Amino acid sequence: MVFGASGQVGGAIVRELGVWGERIAGTRYAGSDGRYLRVDITDAGSVAEAFLATRPDLVWIPAAMPNVDWCEEHPDDSWAVNVQGPRSIVEHARREDIPVIFFSTDYVFDGTHGPYVETDVVHPLQTYGKHKAEAEQYLLQYPGALVVRPAWIYSEDAMPRNFVYRVLQDFKDERPIRALADQISTPTPAGPMVKMAWQAVQDGFRGVLHLAGPERLSRFELVRRIAQLSGHDPGMVQSVGSHALSLPARRPLDGGLATLFSRYAIQERLEDLDFVKLA
Repeated sequence: MVFGASGQVGGAIVRELGVWGERIAGTRYAGSDGRYLRVDITDAGSVAEAFLATRPDLVWIPAAMPNVDWCEEHPDDSWAVNVQGPRSIVEHARREDIPVIFFSTDYVFDGTHGPYVETDVVHPLQTYGKHKAEAEQYLLQYPGALVVRPAWIYSEDAMPRNFVYRVLQDFKDERPIRALADQISTPTPAGPMVKMAWQAVQDGFRGVLHLAGPERLSRFELVRRIAQLSGHDPGMVQSVGSHALSLPARRPLDGGLATLFSRYAIQERLEDLDFVKLA
């Protein structure tokens, strides 16, 4: 069962599990995709109905509200989706002893001395990170939980949640892009991340696992790399500091993730992305 199958990470999970011949049930919150059950994870009754309808033997939770500025301005709604929702799901999974894979974020760290490994103490700066850290704490009380922390996820999906897609749309529309030169992280490809998460599940790994790309880049470097690889003019990208953007939520600046478990290290880089699919 994939809660949030219609999103970027959820879509990657559905694709990868399909390749491996797994039977998949997925949920969506909105939209008209008839492949998935419509489920509101903030509604315990809705979650219970999903479990009854699908009888899963493994549960994935990529469902979230990841817009950090929206979460900062709507903390109650953020808590409902990012904390209450995963809690409700894991409570049902616990009753049936079903393993759970929960996708968290690098924003549980403050970005003062990245990259961070699994044993580093969390210290979020904003509402979104605080809520994801709270959800992590609850899930980790369940021995069947795997908490995956990625960072700056991207994919080959032509959808607004995909950062690479949004950047390419700006290039196509010839809109100059301002990108932070002082925010650094580890861009993570969705497909390889899911493959490593699945491998960890098969290995019986439980607890916290960092699954992030192999390079640390600033937002500015990342957007210029996208321009170069897609055949657009890197000169359209303007370097700015975080002080120049009046954003509601604070960002971890010196961030990014690394893993203590080399077996699950992701090797794929932005250069491995098929930009034709995003054209």
